[in-house]
Amino acid sequence: MEKRLINYQIYLARHMGDDSGEWIRPRENTVEALVYGMNECDGVELDLRLSEDNRLVLHHDSKTEFGDYPECLTLDELPDYVEPIEDLLRKKDFIRRWTEEGAFTCFEFKSPHPSSGKAGGWFNGKEREKHMVKMIEELNEILEPIDFPESSTVIYSFEPKIISASKKVKTNLKFSRLRPHIRSWGNWTSQRIVATPSFIINSLPRLMEIQRKENSPMLPCSLQYLRGIESKLSLGRTVGLEGKKLERLTKYRKGYPVYVWPAKSNSERMLLDAGLTGLTDDLAPTSVTLDSGHARWTKPATQPLTNEQRKDLDETPIEQHFSRVNEMKREVTPWHELSKNERFNFISEWKKRWSWEREIHSLIEETTSSSLPWEAPRIIGHRGTGKSHRNAPS
Repeated sequence: MEKRLINYQIYLARHMGDDSGEWIRPRENTVEALVYGMNECDGVELDLRLSEDNRLVLHHDSKTEFGDYPECLTLDELPDYVEPIEDLLRKKDFIRRWTEEGAFTCFEFKSPHPSSGKAGGWFNGKEREKHMVKMIEELNEILEPIDFPESSTVIYSFEPKIISASKKVKTNLKFSRLRPHIRSWGNWTSQRIVATPSFIINSLPRLMEIQRKENSPMLPCSLQYLRGIESKLSLGRTVGLEGKKLERLTKYRKGYPVYVWPAKSNSERMLLDAGLTGLTDDLAPTSVTLDSGHARWTKPATQPLTNEQRKDLDETPIEQHFSRVNEMKREVTPWHELSKNERFNFISEWKKRWSWEREIHSLIEETTSSSLPWEAPRIIGHRGTGKSHRNAPS
């Protein structure tokens, strides 16, 4: 199976057809990447930083590729690839998906590197909170003219002060914390080592309990809580994506939304089957077959499949995945074109399948042609079309 899958992926990469040409992944967190991601799956996650002149700009790393701290430069001084959020919000394709077709947007606020001298440096928590407050105020003002559904948007951050900061601003936006807390500097290996004790102390059920008490609408977390060594080290009852561990997860979750990164090819289908949302780094047009051998469907929320359609896709031979997936993209009715009764049927089925706690009337009140309940599992484009760059060392 594995060899057959690899050979087919090579074939697709070479023979996508004259109309498509070679696909080149757009740079992460650019307007191009985010518009593409918004149209190819159920939504996107993007990173925001606050420039020296208080502009919210699209950028993940604590430094630019030239070694500068974004928070220490004005918008005009930042590299051309660093774009303001307003440029994205002028794109009609992005706004249509977000406000009319049920797509989701995750805004991740990034804290400045402590050595930048911004937000209080290494130890001043009050200044970090003020920095988060300023970011919330700026985004709140920018989004005010846009009529997006409440259940289509969240702001989250690794910064622990995000929740306290949100209470200091008059806004209808929803907030959550990324867990475990990962410091805003260092490489991924060192960040992971420092964060490991948090994995051990806090099981996923415990984190869900904390999030609920903070009135967070969802829990963004690492796949390590569900698979890998760390998932076996957590104190308390462990949960997972298979067998008894999956049963425990469903029992504890009761439909509480959990957004998981990274949703790789070997875990994406398992996450969706568990009723969870996955953040993917791969939205290439050729990525039509998962490691499990299943045909891939990247719009489980905004273009949901009926049981019959899912069965049809699952039974499609691997060598026919590319053509069948693209046929179904044209054939399957998108969420915003479903009838009220069809939407009700999907919500009722999902509630039963994943033991959602909320009453059906509450779920339906949150459901329109342009919105889905928080609980709906999705595929989200991480940084638009996926992580693509690693900038200057921290």
